[in-house]
Amino acid sequence: MSRKERHPWIKIKKYPHIGFQLKEENIPELETYIMDDKNIAKHSFLPFLHRTVFQRKFRANDKGVKNKCKKRKRVKHKPKSREIFFASHLDSQIYSYYSYLLSDKYEKFIKNKPFNKSVVAYRKIEIEGQKNKNKCNIDFALEAFSFIKENNDKELTVIVADITKFFDSLDRKILKRKWSEVWNNSNTLEKDHYNVYKSLTNIRYVNEDILFRKYKSDIWVKTKAENNPYKTKFKQKPIKHKRFLKDHNAVAYCTKKEFLQNSISLVSKSSKTKGIPQGTALSATLANIYMLDFDQEIHNYINNINGFYQRYSDDLILIVPRKQQKQAIKTLRDLVSDENKVNLEIHPDKTKVYHFHKEQGQFVGFEVNENTGTKKAKTLEYLGFEYNGKRALIKTAGYSKFNRSMKKSFKRATSLAINASTTPNEIYKNSLYKRFTYKGARRRQIYNKNTKTTRYDWGNYLSYVEKANVTFKGFNGGNHIKRQSRKVWSRFYDLMRISLQKIEKSKQSYLKIVSEHIKK
Repeated sequence: MSRKERHPWIKIKKYPHIGFQLKEENIPELETYIMDDKNIAKHSFLPFLHRTVFQRKFRANDKGVKNKCKKRKRVKHKPKSREIFFASHLDSQIYSYYSYLLSDKYEKFIKNKPFNKSVVAYRKIEIEGQKNKNKCNIDFALEAFSFIKENNDKELTVIVADITKFFDSLDRKILKRKWSEVWNNSNTLEKDHYNVYKSLTNIRYVNEDILFRKYKSDIWVKTKAENNPYKTKFKQKPIKHKRFLKDHNAVAYCTKKEFLQNSISLVSKSSKTKGIPQGTALSATLANIYMLDFDQEIHNYINNINGFYQRYSDDLILIVPRKQQKQAIKTLRDLVSDENKVNLEIHPDKTKVYHFHKEQGQFVGFEVNENTGTKKAKTLEYLGFEYNGKRALIKTAGYSKFNRSMKKSFKRATSLAINASTTPNEIYKNSLYKRFTYKGARRRQIYNKNTKTTRYDWGNYLSYVEKANVTFKGFNGGNHIKRQSRKVWSRFYDLMRISLQKIEKSKQSYLKIVSEHIKK
């Protein structure tokens, strides 16, 4: 079955889990099973795989202390952790199907609502005048910044807030009520929907590290058949570390039968009374459904004071007249904490207040202390961009992450070359060029002759930079975003030069040892 013939909710995943990945030839049978509500009403969901993802965080200090390069020193904060849950391959398709059904109902539910354009995450919102092209965070940031720029004759307050532990804190009673309301305008869930709801609220999971340690000597991998390179086969082999799973083309930790017979004791049950797993195909859709009452009320309030409201998942932005600042912040917090509607909490450390107005004929924006109004040396940050009243740029944190990834990849490539089984080898230059330079930034479709399938190459981070530059070019009055990436080439070539020097040094050492050995 070709991808065009599939249902749009079929999304084959390749991560290793309990049981094998789904095969293309089994998709028709899979679709028939999932689309039968009687099957789903009695379906037994496998436990999730649980993983904790840590993200390094650096923030510029508030005191404005600068280093030798006249830049503010960046303070390393405690890493941000996210609890991610991966569903088994069959279960993930079930979640995807119910996300597809509920998304359609949700879109019809809010189609004629005044806040329809204010909720922007996890939705397909077409770009005006460009058929089949949808908006992304770049376009949504532009909308918010454009509202500020269009009102540059006024004194504005911008409030950017973050809901504390959004997915982990959803009130399950409210979720169930809104789910049934959107699905069939009732107070109860149908049997199949209720079984899906239970799988997301009575969470059973297996720690991925523990499962790996249990089966690391017999991980299932996919390899080419010995007598036919165009065919594949599955076999078990030992893998030393979890980070090598992808390199060995791992497809499963164990079969479903092996797990149920030997490892059922590894299953844990969450004791939490709130929240749903973050990471399933259905989680994002349910988050939007959950926030329906809040979106409607906050939009009505902001609209009445001629302001602007936008919500991207758990990130909120409110733009209001300066005189409405205190009341807007109070209204926001009251609505979020309303036990009957949302019952959540605004993160106190992530509520930022910014002032925009004219100073000496220039329209400027900067962060202020919420209580005292004291000016801070920071500009508005929203959806990965920063705006100071003059121009919008990509946050420096984005480039920092890109540079760290580039440095790490060079380090790994150099290590692989030096520790080759024979003479120290060359690094894979093409792969590095593709990932970290404009040579790999072009987005395109790639056709595989062997499997007769196509895949879309989304490019790299510089593809994103180029798209952001094109989107913001008119707003900024120039290629200011593209200019941010000028140092990427020099950074790339510096790392390439250092890597080649290390490999050459290792090669010379190796040849010297071989030469001395031959002389003996």
